[in-house]
Amino acid sequence: MLTENKLQAEGIDLTEEPYSDKHGRCGIPEALVQRYAEDLEQPERDVATNMDQIRVKLLRKQHRMAIPSGGLTEICRKPLSPGCVASMSDWLISIGLPMYTSTLSDAGFSTLSQVPSLSHSCLQEAGITEERHIRKLITAARLFKLPPSPEAM
Repeated sequence: MLTENKLQAEGIDLTEEPYSDKHGRCGIPEALVQRYAEDLEQPERDVATNMDQIRVKLLRKQHRMAIPSGGLTEICRKPLSPGCVASMSDWLISIGLPMYTSTLSDAGFSTLSQVPSLSHSCLQEAGITEERHIRKLITAARLFKLPPSPEAM
């Protein structure tokens, strides 16, 4: 129940992309499972299993196809390669913090080119108060490399 409540509070809908595809297969990003395991102080395996059970239950409630995953290795989608991160939303999903998409967008951070400029103060000014999340955002922003432009390929 904790996981389900947390998902609702963060506006994460496991029935939608990227968490479920149109065929009902699972694609929950590993970073999200890891963050929930830390936040809820539960083993990753348990969190992953619980998330998948919630996902399947919600899909079935919508009368959609739901294919349960076969454990932690199958549940977690492989991390997005830098070339697959096409938006701020994709980047936030890839680091397990998708709930900040609108927060950052409202604060004027809506493009990938702005990711490297994220700072502790601008994240706080945007309304992000969870210190662990701020640290994770800053660390990920420092490691972020803009994908090559289509013209460069």
